[in-house]
Amino acid sequence: MERFGRRGVLAALTAVLVFGSAGCFPTRGGLLSDLKRTRMDSYARWRKQADKDELLPRMEGRLSIRDAIKFGLAHNPRVRSVLEEQAKSKGQLLTAYGEALPSVELTAGYTRLDEIMTIDLGVNTFSIGDRDNWTYQVNVTQPLFKGGSIPAAIRGAKLFQFLSDEQVRQVVQDAILAVALAYEDVLLGQHLYEVQVEALKFAKANLRDVIAKEQAGMAIPFDRLRARVEVSNVEADMIQQRNLLNRTWTALFRAMGVSQKSEVILSDELVHVPMEPEFEAAVRLAFLNRPELYQGELDIRLQETALRVLYSDYLPELEAWGWHMWAKPDPHEASNIQWDTQWMAGVRLTWNLFDGLRREGNIIQQRAAVRQSLINLADAEQSVLEQVKNAILDLADAGELIRSQQLNLERAHEALRLVTIGAREGVNTELEVLDARAALTRARGLYYVALHAHVVARLTLQRAIGMLGTRPGADKVPSEGPVPGVIEAFMEPAEGEASAAGVADEAGRTPPGQAAEPGAPGPPAGPDLEG
Repeated sequence: MERFGRRGVLAALTAVLVFGSAGCFPTRGGLLSDLKRTRMDSYARWRKQADKDELLPRMEGRLSIRDAIKFGLAHNPRVRSVLEEQAKSKGQLLTAYGEALPSVELTAGYTRLDEIMTIDLGVNTFSIGDRDNWTYQVNVTQPLFKGGSIPAAIRGAKLFQFLSDEQVRQVVQDAILAVALAYEDVLLGQHLYEVQVEALKFAKANLRDVIAKEQAGMAIPFDRLRARVEVSNVEADMIQQRNLLNRTWTALFRAMGVSQKSEVILSDELVHVPMEPEFEAAVRLAFLNRPELYQGELDIRLQETALRVLYSDYLPELEAWGWHMWAKPDPHEASNIQWDTQWMAGVRLTWNLFDGLRREGNIIQQRAAVRQSLINLADAEQSVLEQVKNAILDLADAGELIRSQQLNLERAHEALRLVTIGAREGVNTELEVLDARAALTRARGLYYVALHAHVVARLTLQRAIGMLGTRPGADKVPSEGPVPGVIEAFMEPAEGEASAAGVADEAGRTPPGQAAEPGAPGPPAGPDLEG
C-alpha cells in the first residue's frame, strides 16, 4: 500500500511538470504560429471593415488649421497612448502609499491525520487531537519604520506622476507640430499644383497659337515642335506635383487620426507674419517652458530619491504584527475537539548588518545614475539652445527669401507681359515667350516655397521654446492648441498695423488674400487665346 502511494505521488508530480513545461515554456515554433494566427485575425477584421464604415472618423467640409489641431489632439494615437503613462503613474503612487499601510492576510487550512496520537498511562488510555484539523488565521502587519524608505518612495511616486504629465505635454506639442506642418504642406502642395496647372494651360494655349501662326506662315515647324515639348514637360511636372499633393493629404489625415477617405477643403492660407525674435528672450522662454527640460529636472530628483531609498537599507526596520486564529481542535487544549480561538501580537525589529556588499554596489550604481541625469540635462539644454538658434536663423533666412521673391515675382510678371506684347508685334519669338513663362512659373513656385518656409520656421520656433501647447504643470490634454505660428512676445506691430492676435479670427481662419502674389492682381496675360 505504501509503495502504491509513493508511485501515485511520483506519477502526479511527473504529470504536473510535463503539463507545466508545455504551458509555461512554449517552443519558438509554437509562439510563431500563435503570432501568425493573431495577425491573420487582424487581417480578417480589416477585410470585414474594408467595405463598411471605417473605424477612424471621416471628415467633410471646410477645415481650418486650429480645427485640424483640435481634431488631432482628440484622435491622434500617440496622444491616446501616452495618456496611459498617467494611469501608470497613479498606480505607482498607490503602490508607494501601500508601503505605509498595514497588510492583512487570511489563511485557511485543513489537515487529515492517518492516526491520532494516543497516550497510554498504564491504567488509562486517551487520545490527543482529531483526525480532521481545521484552522483559519488572520495575520496583520503594520510597518512602523523602514529606514526612511516609505516617505522617499511616496516622493518618488509623486515625482514620477509629474514626469508623466511632462511626457504627455511633450507628445501633445509634437502632435500639434505634426498636424500644423502637415496642414501647411498641403497648402504649399495646392499652390504649387495650381502653378503647374496654370502653366499647363498657358503651354497648351501657346501651342494652339503657334499652330495658328504656322498655318498663317508666321511660324516654322520648329516653333510648333518646341511648343509641344513644352506642353509635355509642364504636364509631367504637374503630374509629379499632383502626386506630392496627394501624399501631403495622406500625411495630414494620418497626423489627425482620421480616415483617409475624408474630403475637406482647407480654409486657411499661407500667411507671412513678420516676426523678429531675440535669441536671449527665446532662450529664456525655452528654459521656462520646454517639457524636455522639466523631464530632465524631474529625472534628477527621481534618481536622488532612489539613492535615499538605497541608503535606508543601512537602517533597521520596525513593524508591529499580530494574528488571530480559529481552530478545531482547540489550539490551547488538543484533547478538546471543539472550535476555539488563539491570538498573538508583538513588535519585530529587523536590522540587516551585512549583506555581502550588495548595498554598497547598488549605491555606487545609483550615484552614477544621478551623475548621468545631470549630464543628460546639460545635454538637453545645449540641444534646446541649438534648436532655438537654428529656428531663429531659419526664420530670418525665410523672411529674406520672401522679400527677394516678392521683387523677383513682380519682375517675372512684368517680363512676361512685355515679351507677350513683343511676340504679338513680331519683336520677340515664341521661344522667348516660353522662357519668360517658365521663369514666372519658377518665381511663383519659389514665392510659395518661401512663404511655406517662413510658416515652418515660426512653428519650429514655437515648438523650440515649448509654447506650442500647454504650459508647465498641466496634467490634462487640452481640447485645442494655441494659435500656431503666433508668438506674441516676438510680434510687436508698428503703428497702424494689426496685432499679432489678429492673424487668426475667432474661427481660427486667416483673413483672405494674405497669400496673394505681389504684382499679380489677376492672371497674367498670355498669348492670344482666341487664336
